[in-house]
Amino acid sequence: MTQRAFTPARRTGLGLAAGVLIASTLAGPAAAAESSLIYMTWAGYDDPAFRTAYTEKYGEGPEFVFYSHTDEGFAQLVAGFEADVAHPCIHDVKKWKDAGLLLPIEPSKVDAWDKLIPGLRDADALMFDGQHWMVPWEWGSSSVIYRTDRVELPQETYRVLTDPAYQGKTSIPDAFDEIYQVAALLAGVEAPLEPLSEEQYAAVEKQMRAIYGNVRMIWGDPTQLEQALASGEVEVAWGWPNSYSNLVKEGVAVDYMLSPEEGLVTWTCGLARLKNGNAPDEEVYDFINALTSAETGKKLVENFGYGHTNTEGLAMVDPQQLEAFGMAGDPSAFIAEGNLMGPMPEDQRQRLIQIWETIKAGG
Repeated sequence: MTQRAFTPARRTGLGLAAGVLIASTLAGPAAAAESSLIYMTWAGYDDPAFRTAYTEKYGEGPEFVFYSHTDEGFAQLVAGFEADVAHPCIHDVKKWKDAGLLLPIEPSKVDAWDKLIPGLRDADALMFDGQHWMVPWEWGSSSVIYRTDRVELPQETYRVLTDPAYQGKTSIPDAFDEIYQVAALLAGVEAPLEPLSEEQYAAVEKQMRAIYGNVRMIWGDPTQLEQALASGEVEVAWGWPNSYSNLVKEGVAVDYMLSPEEGLVTWTCGLARLKNGNAPDEEVYDFINALTSAETGKKLVENFGYGHTNTEGLAMVDPQQLEAFGMAGDPSAFIAEGNLMGPMPEDQRQRLIQIWETIKAGG
């Protein structure tokens, strides 16, 4: 999905341009090796539970650089910021690779490579020039979260986001690529990642206007969304599984739309090697291996409601928890049956971004 942020307490650090934050994370006693790795990601992914094997070897770190969305991280890297590993999503990889920011992945150095979900590991949007350019790490769906005590849905459909009955009662994220995907589905565009006709541009714009016309708030942090849903300020929202999970734990009457007639919007994000990094390859792959371990996979699913690409990790999770997020069964089928996000022609994306920005500006 284009930005991914969790609700645990966020670390603070030194401000960089465009609001990027940097933080040095300590974790336990000194080890034989010394951490030198810099990791660009969203706030919340610095959870120590995700990198136990790494900190056991290096004792501390890595150094985290937080961005609010991947386009911000891209701009920082293009401007010359140096880091070793980044956390882009499936629709970012081609753009980042074409900009010369990435190094290819060496599958032989990824311990869990053969255990990763094949449909994600070998996705076309991650493979170029016969090489892999990102190790998929987490995956899942984005969908509608709604208050069951205030919203009656005769059928599950994303059209609830444009229903006049909920004008001023909806919320969407500051995540263009997901909003475009929803608008394209509502406009009946069968191949939203392929070049659009002028008629399709017009149809997508119409749906974007209808979505925005109902919006009470655009959220940038899931905490904002969760508070608005819990208070009743918002009754229908586009969100992520971690927010649904948090709200259920708080006893809020909500549901997460798992079977919309348009099909779920699905995504994967992961770990990419950066060309301008300075950390040794051994340390880079130690970090990747820690995050892609089965033990980390179990913690990611249980703590945040996202899928993990290590199939052994998924097998360690209570099946009822997987069922609650629609992730039970074959994960490759889950991905294949949904509307998997991916790259589109960059000129098309920029034109659509301009349309969306114009709408938000009242044009």
